[in-house]
Amino acid sequence: MAKKGKHTAPAPEAQEGKSKSLLQRLRVLLIVAAAALAVASLTAMEDGVRFASLRRWLMYGESSSTQDFHVYASDSGNRYGQLGTGLLVASPNNIQFFRDSGSAAYEIPVKMKNPQMSVGQRQAAVCDVGGDSLYLLDPMGTRRKMSTERGLCYYSARLSGSDYLAVTEQKNGYKAAVSVYNASGEPVFHFDSYDNYISDAIVTSDSRSVVAVSLESQYGVFASKLLVYDLESAQLTGSRIIQDGLVMDFSCNNNRMICLCDKRFVIATLDGQMLLDRPYGNLYLHDYALDGDGFCALLLGRYQSGNICTLTTFDVDGAELARLELTEEVLDISAAGEYLAVLYDDALVIYTRDLQEHARLEDTQYAGQIQMRADGTVLMISGASAWRYLP
Repeated sequence: MAKKGKHTAPAPEAQEGKSKSLLQRLRVLLIVAAAALAVASLTAMEDGVRFASLRRWLMYGESSSTQDFHVYASDSGNRYGQLGTGLLVASPNNIQFFRDSGSAAYEIPVKMKNPQMSVGQRQAAVCDVGGDSLYLLDPMGTRRKMSTERGLCYYSARLSGSDYLAVTEQKNGYKAAVSVYNASGEPVFHFDSYDNYISDAIVTSDSRSVVAVSLESQYGVFASKLLVYDLESAQLTGSRIIQDGLVMDFSCNNNRMICLCDKRFVIATLDGQMLLDRPYGNLYLHDYALDGDGFCALLLGRYQSGNICTLTTFDVDGAELARLELTEEVLDISAAGEYLAVLYDDALVIYTRDLQEHARLEDTQYAGQIQMRADGTVLMISGASAWRYLP
């Protein structure tokens, strides 16, 4: 039987070390508690506006100012996207990525007739619609280059918020083909369409399904059909006919299908339930924004050209949130996160989803396009330069 040893007191050095360790832990806990209290306080104040400003200051190092000036070749075919904190510019002749400092990180020579860009979480896809080339990129450069079979072309390439890539293309012996790749570039779904011409596709917010848009004919007029396939089983799980409407652009927002058509605006569930069917009637479509966090926006006008328009926001269940009568010329609108940015002829205004003014910039420096970010910043784009506005 082992004898119990006598309990000996720790040496003064060990006690001192323990005391220092406890003090360090206490300091860390106090710092964390103080930070948590500060975040809670800032979030509670002004509906989180000050917290959002603090977050932007931590990310970009400035607040209430403009930042990141970029210079590139002016071209009417340019497409723009915010990849990370940098700027991606795709033109018919090259693809360029600019760092925050404004310097070019890389430039890729290309030959495209109609470049289209889709930006996900950490990646971007640049596709030559009607051509045979597709580039998948990140801030470091080209991740992958893809091409169609000889003589065929791409119809679309869209990245989801989880960097799942849905590619729609021509295929010999079929009317179209849809392929889906996960964020690592591995193929997870493929569908060859015998019966339907597929024009576009996108992966849902939860990365479980892919939604494809096919062209149909109903009662002698063109129509669109939304087809929902399960990625794992490759089975059709839902569909919806949009009568008298050709889908020009669409988004999968919180697993709701939001479709901008030539004659109507539609929101539907993945199983095909119609939540909103808003015909334009005698109004003209001026602009739209589909990518707010749980909301979207539609700008309709009484005349094909002119300043008299109505800006309306909807939630993804089809309920109208707010509307605003405008008499100023609108150059562009963009939605992301909780905000909707509207670029007027003489100012930029950032609204909440309820169309309450959040921030305003008077000097827009001849910007003609904008891109809202979820963090509350706005990319201002002119002919040959772009910069970021931090409210």
